[in-house]
Amino acid sequence: MEIIKYIKCSTVVLIMAFSGLLACKKEDAAIADYARPVVQAYLSPGVPLLVKVYYQKYLDDTISYGFPIKDLQLKVSDGTNTVALTESADGVYEYADAGFVKDKGTYSLSFSYLDKTISAQTTMPDKPIGFTVSASSQKVPVFSFGTEPEAFVPVTFKWNNNDGGYYMMMMKNTDTYPTRINTRDSRPYADSEAILGQVSTYQTQQMMFNFSGNYKVLLFRINKEYSDALNSGGGTSLNLTNPYTNVQNGLGIFTAMQADTLDLLVYQ
Repeated sequence: MEIIKYIKCSTVVLIMAFSGLLACKKEDAAIADYARPVVQAYLSPGVPLLVKVYYQKYLDDTISYGFPIKDLQLKVSDGTNTVALTESADGVYEYADAGFVKDKGTYSLSFSYLDKTISAQTTMPDKPIGFTVSASSQKVPVFSFGTEPEAFVPVTFKWNNNDGGYYMMMMKNTDTYPTRINTRDSRPYADSEAILGQVSTYQTQQMMFNFSGNYKVLLFRINKEYSDALNSGGGTSLNLTNPYTNVQNGLGIFTAMQADTLDLLVYQ
């Protein structure tokens, strides 16, 4: 399964956080930071390597991301073998052999940019263990005026977390044409995502489900570096905080994750 395609929402949040990084800094510091590339990479076993590299986004840009940085020579090492990535599109660098990233090991990225070495390192976390759900289906009560609303009974997901790992959960409707639960709600379908932290259980909430149908529930075990990045984009326009990055001489995130999946039927 191409697990990486399910994390687009987090990616947008992180890149937007990095793009606002320097709003309150002095001009000379801002120029220095705008010369630092933004790296985006999420490694998963059995998935081809893909790394995106962008320019830092200026605050007055109207685009969602900075412009891609082209013609770089990216390399990734697993400690034994080092592979060169190929630029498949502007700023998108890939290594097509899906067997390179395994369910164990430490991976290091490096490339040169503006006479500096940009580098990052991540270790593949273990796959979630003991992922179970209390029921294979979730009823979402139908609300109608003039009637007593039926109580929402959540289903409970559990897994083993004896070593204090970090987790994220995503729910993806796999129906070709998902059925809208509330016809008065015109919002388009979007995958549901929850940053869970260091827990071992999670209960569904009624607000999570705007569409009925068949869902894939993905429990990701993520590294602390990614959890820190997801939780570090706080602050206001008057007091911006620096988002976390594990990229030396750059910005962004180079991280790894593994997932287990369960099926859930959502109905009315």
